[in-house]
Amino acid sequence: MENIFILHLAIILGAGLIAGWICKRLNASPLIGYLVVGALIGPGGFDLTGSKEMEKALNEAVEQAAELDPDFVERRRLSVDAPGDEKSRKPEDSTVKEEKPAENKPVASTAKPMTEAELAEEIAEREGRVVEIQEEIRKDEFAFDATTEFGVLLLLFAIGIEFTFDKLAATARYMFVGGSLQMGLTILIAVVANMLFGMSLTSAFVLGCVVALSSTALVYRSVQDVGQADTKRAQATVGLLIFQDLALVPLLLILPKILGAGADEGSGWFANSWVDMAAKSAAFCAVVVLAKWANVKLVVPRLAALRSNELVILFAVFALLGMCCVAEALGLTPALGALAAGVALGENRLTRQIDALVTPFREAFSAIFFISLGMMTDFSYVWLHPILCASALVGAVALKWVAAASALRACGMDFRGALGFGLSISQVGELAFMILTLAYAQGALSDVAYQTTLFVSVASLALTPNMVKFGLTKLGMQPEAPEIGRADADLDPELAAAINSKGGHAVVIGVGHIGGSLAEELATLGKSVCLVDMNPVNLQPFAQRGIATVQGDGSDPEILRAAGAGRAEIIAVTTPRDEVALNVVKSCQQANPTSVILARARYRLNVQPMKRAGAEFVFCEENKICAALLNLVKEHCLGGARNARSAMDDAEEN
Repeated sequence: MENIFILHLAIILGAGLIAGWICKRLNASPLIGYLVVGALIGPGGFDLTGSKEMEKALNEAVEQAAELDPDFVERRRLSVDAPGDEKSRKPEDSTVKEEKPAENKPVASTAKPMTEAELAEEIAEREGRVVEIQEEIRKDEFAFDATTEFGVLLLLFAIGIEFTFDKLAATARYMFVGGSLQMGLTILIAVVANMLFGMSLTSAFVLGCVVALSSTALVYRSVQDVGQADTKRAQATVGLLIFQDLALVPLLLILPKILGAGADEGSGWFANSWVDMAAKSAAFCAVVVLAKWANVKLVVPRLAALRSNELVILFAVFALLGMCCVAEALGLTPALGALAAGVALGENRLTRQIDALVTPFREAFSAIFFISLGMMTDFSYVWLHPILCASALVGAVALKWVAAASALRACGMDFRGALGFGLSISQVGELAFMILTLAYAQGALSDVAYQTTLFVSVASLALTPNMVKFGLTKLGMQPEAPEIGRADADLDPELAAAINSKGGHAVVIGVGHIGGSLAEELATLGKSVCLVDMNPVNLQPFAQRGIATVQGDGSDPEILRAAGAGRAEIIAVTTPRDEVALNVVKSCQQANPTSVILARARYRLNVQPMKRAGAEFVFCEENKICAALLNLVKEHCLGGARNARSAMDDAEEN
């Protein structure tokens, strides 16, 4: 029992690995697999983590203790309901409260009654067993909650690091006008609808805030899957999503005040709690601005000179946790600190390297977070209330669809585009769980409202890829070309300086023996070079030698802009898979039609498609191998075995 958290974590990660593998084989989003497998292995499903067994053992221990000590249940109830222990309130406590110790039950069935000392010892032993089980459950819940909370912090950190003032300016109208309109309409309609069903104003407002938030990560991935991520409509919709993510911060600051969970009056800088919160928020913003300046001017140049990935990772995690500690010390939410840490580390020469190095941690903890969301789903509740759950799901999706489409249309998007992208963001996002759990812990939501909203969120997240695909392909939108943007829009300052100072720029996509050798030769010839690869491990040796690197998909226009493809005179595509290379060549041709594109092809039948896509020179492995074999055969026939052996050795060396 001492390693119950490790056992639970192993089960969760193993189930997530299987779910992710199946989803990849089915060409579906792994996040959907995490939600589904979480629901299957959780207490509402097969209960592989043994949560119900622990609860059953606790109830049995309480019953046994109550047989000998009738006052034990009352003492336990008082300890559970003690102030400051709201998180320990569990549904099973209500079942224990119903049980009344049987006064007529015999204390012991033996002929010889126990002495007072023996009775006291037996009572102490049984009470100790109850405390032991409670501590095991509490430790496991605390460790798991901390792990999932860190996953949320990493998600917010990623959002903050992608937040740039260029993107803010490009989508300002959709972000602020459209985002405010979408959230305002959603909250207003949700409040009116919930109050019609007899809910209090506070509870209705909380549920409105929960429903108003969407999933930035899942929507963006789903839009990428249908090839619309770089269109103007998609960028405008992302503006709405970014506004929702930013709005989460003031909501997490305001809602505790509304729910009565804020700091005590007089414990802050000012007597008025609202003024105190505003003053501390302003002070925290000043800290973020100072930290961003210090990173750009002092820390990042010295850290980049060391060329150590380990130190970059440690610095990023330290900045994340440090900002969370500063926020909490000021009485603000750690979520605000995580978002601020991303903003502070954004828009500098190490931003993309930090994002690439932190990505594995973010993906792992995000998987745990999404699986934990699925585990919270109670199948028995859904089975008992199918009409309520289905009606709430349809109503929430329809409400968000109408509000989002209206906001996008009001900001100038065409009608069918507003319908398509409005449907794409009509789910209840994963970050809304922070508000939902806060309200439930404070007693603002009933069990019915909590379980129903939980089901709506998990179900809508699971339906998101299908909603995105339907909205963007079946609603008759006019096709839209990807937005390439300015050549230098996303260039790292150090790379831009190298391009300006050296005699020409080259981009090599695909780091292997061929790509690495080509990059080193181009650097020797005095060219500025940037390497692009999906795997940061492949890029690390070159980054340590001072060669610019960008981690990501070479067919992504944003990655190509970051690599300087818009100013490259040579772009070499050396990826070993022909279908991947063909997509990369097409993107490179769009990014810079004037560059000379060199491509590697494995099979002859793919040479002409690559040339038609924009490659000026295509080097075919099949042709080269055929030519080498023909030369060997000629040497063997004309010069004998000795000449053939010598030709073969030369061919292998080359």
